[in-house]
Amino acid sequence: MATTKTKPRHAREPKILVPEHRLTILLAKDNGSYCAKCPELDLVTQLPTADEALEDLIEAIRDYSKEYLRDRKLYAASPNRAHHLPYIEAIAACKTEWDLRTLIEIKHGFVHV
Repeated sequence: MATTKTKPRHAREPKILVPEHRLTILLAKDNGSYCAKCPELDLVTQLPTADEALEDLIEAIRDYSKEYLRDRKLYAASPNRAHHLPYIEAIAACKTEWDLRTLIEIKHGFVHV
């Protein structure tokens, strides 16, 4: 007689929790190079490989966040930068590189003019 294993009644299935995406990176191929853009923060970079463009933009996001917090009053009063504050606060709350990357959704495509 074969025996089967049953789960205890109190056992729960594991779940993967993904936070709501707060930032988008649009990564696109453009005539042999790659363009990465974060529309929420108005940041753009263009480099020879997709990985370089992506890493450069993530570094730019970190740098911009630090600069924004240093001059918070100036940026928060600026009409074209004030709306960045919720994103900056979310970035600042990240304690690890993993935390920052979970805020980002990467979308791939091609540049079309």
